[in-house]
Amino acid sequence: MRTFSTSLLAIVAAVALGFTLLWSAPASAHDRLVSSNPEHGEELDEQPDWLEMEFSGQLQQVGAEIKVMHDGTDVSAGEITIENRTLKSALPDDLKPGKYTVNWRVVSEDGHPISGSFDFTLKDDGSGGGEAQSDDSTESAAAGEESAGLGGSAVDAPDRESQDRGELTSDEAGGMSMPMMILLGIGGLAVLALVVLLLMRKRQGLPGTEGDDPKGPAPRS
Repeated sequence: MRTFSTSLLAIVAAVALGFTLLWSAPASAHDRLVSSNPEHGEELDEQPDWLEMEFSGQLQQVGAEIKVMHDGTDVSAGEITIENRTLKSALPDDLKPGKYTVNWRVVSEDGHPISGSFDFTLKDDGSGGGEAQSDDSTESAAAGEESAGLGGSAVDAPDRESQDRGELTSDEAGGMSMPMMILLGIGGLAVLALVVLLLMRKRQGLPGTEGDDPKGPAPRS
């Protein structure tokens, strides 16, 4: 009995350890953003020409996306280059003062998409004169109202789509894949089968259980 119980516990422990390692391995393999230029929360006196991001592992050449949002509008230039662990994206040369949010999405070395965002602020240098700035602000406000009146939902839709895609990416990066769920299910069934086998051996009094007489069968008279 003691030998059988010890073997059973060893099998259960090995199965549990194996699936614990399988559970933790994919999560630890995901890459992450190490640094960015501009940095998150940085206030700039001069306009940057490029966005640059460095990750903890080598990036794949497919699936990279960057959106630079300013007042609800994507102002990114669209050019993205990837070299090993570094991603660069060109910025237009006419950025206006204000806060910018960079939404990024890349495919890490292990094939999983990861995403995130960071902010930076471009300070107002005061150039151009008050009257010219006032005219620009008026034209910008009028254009914004016209865009909202004619196609506001069309402008907002990409942002909502991007947010939904980002949430889905987070779930994929941090959650379980289908093969992992299948393996966990198989492991659970294996443990359950071992427990049922132990109970059956105890009830039927098969060799190696408490129902056996340790001295062996009684001699015939």
